[in-house]
Amino acid sequence: MSEQVKSYSGVIATGANAYHFPHIAMLIASWKTHHPTIPLVVCDYGFTAEQIALLKAIPGVHYAAGPTPNYDHPWEGKARLGTYLASIHSSWDVLVWIDADALFLHPYPDLGALIAGYDMIIDAHVQSVGEIMHECNREVLSVRRDDAYFSAGCWIARRGVLLENYAKLCAQVKGQGNLWEGDAFVAAIYHEKLRLRSVNGCVWHARGKTSLHTCEVSGLNAYHAGQPIYVLHANDGYTVRADGRRIFKRPELAAIQDHYERMFWAEIAPPSAEQPAGAATP
Repeated sequence: MSEQVKSYSGVIATGANAYHFPHIAMLIASWKTHHPTIPLVVCDYGFTAEQIALLKAIPGVHYAAGPTPNYDHPWEGKARLGTYLASIHSSWDVLVWIDADALFLHPYPDLGALIAGYDMIIDAHVQSVGEIMHECNREVLSVRRDDAYFSAGCWIARRGVLLENYAKLCAQVKGQGNLWEGDAFVAAIYHEKLRLRSVNGCVWHARGKTSLHTCEVSGLNAYHAGQPIYVLHANDGYTVRADGRRIFKRPELAAIQDHYERMFWAEIAPPSAEQPAGAATP
């Protein structure tokens, strides 16, 4: 993207398998609330036929099929995001990735203006590569122990960067170490020497290592230092319902999840769709 270009066409992408469909439902409702004009691509890492039919019936959602048979692990599908995006026929300049167990809490500012002159918008992890990545992967991926690590749970990139090397490097470390998909993501950033706009993770991506446990909550909004939080990620501080849905231990955060779950089944899912047992009801 030219550094002078301010307007942009964006796409939001996420993905999951059948077990994580309850999270996809909440995420879709939060997308409908905060980013309804940006297409949402939902990548299939192993949905059921019923779940696929439901996704295809939602306006604005683009269902992106996976291979047959599907990948052994959802992380492998995530790293191959580029192959899923190839099925998108509309043009896009800016890609937003969000993990299925995260929610949008507030509309993003103008991403076209923010990413002008940069390749990615992302926040650095509070821990280093040496603290997170196992040595077996550091050797294969050729990264330094004292490099910053980056969370692969939510990030923004311009078209033409990251995805090819993300897939290639992930294939080299698949199944090795602890967070092999995240390790490949970090290594791809360094391999391409990408220009990063570093933003504050407490505002842009509230998760266990940023502001998840300390944010202030008012109704359906969460704040860090008075600033509205854009993304809330259920990667810590939760219990698990029988159907696999994560429930925040903080009641005020759990109430936000319940709101979007109710909204999905009451306002977004087709009337014929069967609401899972245990889901939040009006």
